[in-house]
Formats: sequence, C-alpha cells, structure tokens
Amino acid sequence: MEMAPETTQNSALRTDEAASHGPLWRLIDCAVTAHANRAKVPANRKAYLRWCLLGVFGAQRFYAKQWKMGLLYLVTCWSGFSIAMTMIDAMIAVPMKPDENGIIYL
Repeated sequence: MEMAPETTQNSALRTDEAASHGPLWRLIDCAVTAHANRAKVPANRKAYLRWCLLGVFGAQRFYAKQWKMGLLYLVTCWSGFSIAMTMIDAMIAVPMKPDENGIIYL
C-alpha cells in the first residue's frame, strides 16, 4: 500500500520537471505524444511505392492522407530534405507485410 503514494509523488515530480524546462521541451513532448497516439492510415503498398517516385513533391504522403507531411515535402522540394525522407519512407514501406488486400498501415 505504501508504493502508491511514492508513485504518485514521482509522477507529480516528473510533471513539474517537464513544466520547468520551457516551451521547447513542451513542444517536443507534444510532438512525441501526438506521434505515439496517431491513428495508423491504411494504404495500398504497391500504389504507395509508386507514389514514392514523385516523393520529391510529397506525393506518397498526400496519397496516405498525411497532409501536413506532404506539405512539408512540397515546401522543401528544392532541397535534399524531401528526397532523403522519401528514401526513408520507401525503406520503411518495402519490408512491411501487406494483408490479403495489399494494404499496409503507415
């Protein structure tokens, strides 16, 4: 029974530490929490990999209904960022095993 108050005190202490780090820490914490809680989006694996050919413009992200990332790719299409991230997207999608309909969850 004594462990419950200690656990409560530790979690309260961690919350106070996160609040004292400032806005950058809160932004990082918000991004990590949003990524962990996001819903997986179904996409046809073959179509997604074909859209990766236009990945410099973020086509595969628009296809997967990830509009914010698609816009980021589109805005940075003049740099190497979108090309590098498209290669990473393809490397993530290739080893994924699709279900019987060819759907993967991104």
